[in-house]
Amino acid sequence: MKLGLQIIDKIRGTEILNYYDLLKSNADTDIKQIQTHKLSSLLLEMKCYNRFYSPLLKDVSIEEITSNPTEVLKRLPIMDKKSIGNNYDYVFTRLKDRPVQRKKTGGSTGNPFYYYVDKEHLSWFWAYIYFFWHRNSGYEPGDPFITIAGNSLRTTSRQFIEKTYHLLQNNYFITGDIIDKSLKIDTRKTRKAVLLYGYPSSIINIVRSMPDMTRKTPLIKAIFTTSEQLLPSTRLAIEEAFGVPVYDMYGANDGGILTCECSNYDGYHINDRTCLVETFTNEFGLSELLLTNLSSYSFPFIRYRVGDIGRLKIEKCDCGIKSARIIDLKGRTRDMIRIPNGKSIHGSFFNNVFYKFKEIDGYRIVQNKDLSIKIHIHVINPEAFNEVAKDVFDEISSFLKDADLTIEQMDEFNPTNDKFKLIESHVV
Repeated sequence: MKLGLQIIDKIRGTEILNYYDLLKSNADTDIKQIQTHKLSSLLLEMKCYNRFYSPLLKDVSIEEITSNPTEVLKRLPIMDKKSIGNNYDYVFTRLKDRPVQRKKTGGSTGNPFYYYVDKEHLSWFWAYIYFFWHRNSGYEPGDPFITIAGNSLRTTSRQFIEKTYHLLQNNYFITGDIIDKSLKIDTRKTRKAVLLYGYPSSIINIVRSMPDMTRKTPLIKAIFTTSEQLLPSTRLAIEEAFGVPVYDMYGANDGGILTCECSNYDGYHINDRTCLVETFTNEFGLSELLLTNLSSYSFPFIRYRVGDIGRLKIEKCDCGIKSARIIDLKGRTRDMIRIPNGKSIHGSFFNNVFYKFKEIDGYRIVQNKDLSIKIHIHVINPEAFNEVAKDVFDEISSFLKDADLTIEQMDEFNPTNDKFKLIESHVV
């Protein structure tokens, strides 16, 4: 089925397979020099042609950019969706020899944000996905795999085109919006799949609703989760059900970042060749990521504040991949809970609380405009809810003093039509 991917490359004008072969043959290469060269090339292009960045780089010499692009980069402003939107017609500068594709973000991360990525970016992005899959499971492009997810991993709103695309990928796509016992599974496809890819919530739901699903996937060597925060309890439940390792992936298409855990589970390896990652201390005192997409020239994302919390680890990993890693990845800055004394805490605080309670296998937190907090928890044994809820209430109240806190039972733990939101804050 590698022919199918060759057809996709031909139709889309991408070079996914070529870039994958390059990554595979140079997996252990120290690419710092390559990254520096790509950054200087990007900045030179911005200086010459981009209507937003050209004035900002006007007084910076070409020699300065080529000799020390990292220092030049630090002089440029931090950007986010709002600042890019305010300067949209200047940031987006079409380049003759750089074909682009329109994309959008939305769902749980806020209102839809439309942007463009160069076809080169698309090539590298999927090449890295295949590369990480290969390193952790032996996958080769064209091997059959399963995707269980919702809208953020959908290819297109047009059903025929989407089905054709999945067919060419050899991807059996199972819609993970709502999963129950009535779901029809094509076992002819699941029995051939070598890996499973999707939302953690969707994967764990299919395990609960269809316990025999694990027997319908005898060839799966690994599971890759994405788009949601992977809770330790969810990872453990999935690994125990399928009997294979789970590797979490973190990515942001607009910022150009694609990462994956390795077998050492010591952070998320970054696609350093095509994304430069910085960190800064934000207004909450947390380490926040800044992304520079090194492969998107027409619609540049430079020092882009994607809104995710994490730290960088530069030390080499024993797995052999020499790229830097993101550690302490905690989700989005919007996942902040405000408390009456004026302080804010990151939603990941609740992970540590719920991890103490083995009876809890799912939760959701909603903070209303009046700062009241409603916690929905799903317990394995519903009859134990009252006892568990009291212990959880006491645990959280001891930390969030004076907070208006209520705990309710979650009858079902299902994702929404978009990414499942563990933390939903309506505080402006």
